[in-house]
Amino acid sequence: MKRRTFLTVIAVAGVMLTFAQPNVQARAIPKGKRPLNIAQFDAAIKSISPARVAELDGALTYATIPQMQQLFQQSKLTSEELVKYYLWRINKYDLNKLNSVTELNPDALEIARQLDAERKAGKVRGPLHGTVAVVKDNIGTGDKLHTTAGAVAMLNARSDRDAFIVKKLRDAGVIILGKTGMSEWANFVSDDMPHGWNAVNGGVKNPYGSSYLAFGSSTGSAVAMPANLATFSIGTETWGSLTAPALMNSAFTLKPTLGIVSRDRIIPITDAQDTAGPLARNATDLTLVMNAISGRDGNDYATIAAKGVPATFDQGLSLDGLKGLRIGMFAPAGILNPPAEDEALYKQTVAAMKAAGAIVIELPALPDIGADTDKQSSGVMLYGFKTGVGAYLQATNGPIKSVAELVAFNAQDKANRVPFGQFYLEKAANSQMTAAEYAAAVQAIREKAQKQIDGLLAANKLDLLAAINIDLLSTVNNCGAGYPGLVVPVGFQTDGQPMGVMFVGTAMSDAKLIRAAYALEQANKVWRAPDLSKWK
Repeated sequence: MKRRTFLTVIAVAGVMLTFAQPNVQARAIPKGKRPLNIAQFDAAIKSISPARVAELDGALTYATIPQMQQLFQQSKLTSEELVKYYLWRINKYDLNKLNSVTELNPDALEIARQLDAERKAGKVRGPLHGTVAVVKDNIGTGDKLHTTAGAVAMLNARSDRDAFIVKKLRDAGVIILGKTGMSEWANFVSDDMPHGWNAVNGGVKNPYGSSYLAFGSSTGSAVAMPANLATFSIGTETWGSLTAPALMNSAFTLKPTLGIVSRDRIIPITDAQDTAGPLARNATDLTLVMNAISGRDGNDYATIAAKGVPATFDQGLSLDGLKGLRIGMFAPAGILNPPAEDEALYKQTVAAMKAAGAIVIELPALPDIGADTDKQSSGVMLYGFKTGVGAYLQATNGPIKSVAELVAFNAQDKANRVPFGQFYLEKAANSQMTAAEYAAAVQAIREKAQKQIDGLLAANKLDLLAAINIDLLSTVNNCGAGYPGLVVPVGFQTDGQPMGVMFVGTAMSDAKLIRAAYALEQANKVWRAPDLSKWK
């Protein structure tokens, strides 16, 4: 695929590559309309001493959820204190700095106390009991938190109820601490809008350095992980919105096979490709969250139709997760980074895979997704957005009721509501595609993408495909295929910028991807937390 074509497709699909728009970098980035209200937790933050925070930093920064549960069981930590710890770090490092958390749940401490009481009474709901999550601001919560997609028009909008996956998390004993910043409308606004920026809370920064790309659209959910602002987070993806920010911010993520995770009460781009997925600091946590959020939902046809969904995702996690697997590894294309930097980490990653027992088949230059992918995907997303967002707004009694109303609202004050324009919103509002044309286009994209991926796997007798950094996003359309993609951090460039490897498999190979990720993580042991002391 030509570089320009790739950038256009990815921008339309929910990942904004702002290096392609230098004028954006030169312009002043507007601040958000609603600053984070941390003052409501002043007393809680002051109640935890810097010495205790330092102690918890040592205990939790590199801890897995099972290790955190051991601290709970040994009475060395409570969920209430865990919430206070994360609030302390948000106040210290995120507020007016990283800007990854947009809003905080005023009931978080009370919920934590209730879960502590349950534990004390001998009721532990499961492996996530008492842990703390933040979720992307397009995922509905039926509480005091807003669900805005980062848009001024949705500034005071709330979902009528929890999204299916949010309810599953609450049932598992998870405390929803707040919402995370995202590229507005999942980056479906304008080519000129910076990644991770929205009108409600401004822009999100990469915790490893403000000069590094942070990507989007699940930017805040990705950034909150290495910054240690929650136990885990939830984001969404249409094409690259989970995987790209995870790659660039040193987070683990899984974009699941379509149909494993419900999209109920999640503001969409297109139901043909959308899904939610977890982000974490390690593969173990990623696995446990997948166990909690997956499942059949009567409100999401994709989960009803899905076949072969794994009962759990943590079976077989071991150092042997790569043993005997045939991995097709694409040579670096240097789409984002100097080829020499990519090449060095590529070789290190290949060596780590081989040391863990994988059979790595080094593949030649990246194949072309196809010149027609841009046109087909654009049409599908425009129609999907128009109908899907309209349906969400109607179902939740939103302050606006259609994309056409959204465009008209923004046009009344473009400087404050859509300072980077609203090209895609306007295109979506004017989409003339019919439902039949949409269905046909979706099927054509899906069949082509599945044939390409399954063909590559079969021709080379491979279990998985892999590439360094975002190169795989320009190689295969796993999202169009409905196939899973998983990101594992693999190191840092010489200047400290994070890099990762992305794996792609066929339908319902999610558990195999997770096993491979765990084995690579254990073989590599390269993940490190960012130095947030530089964020003054």
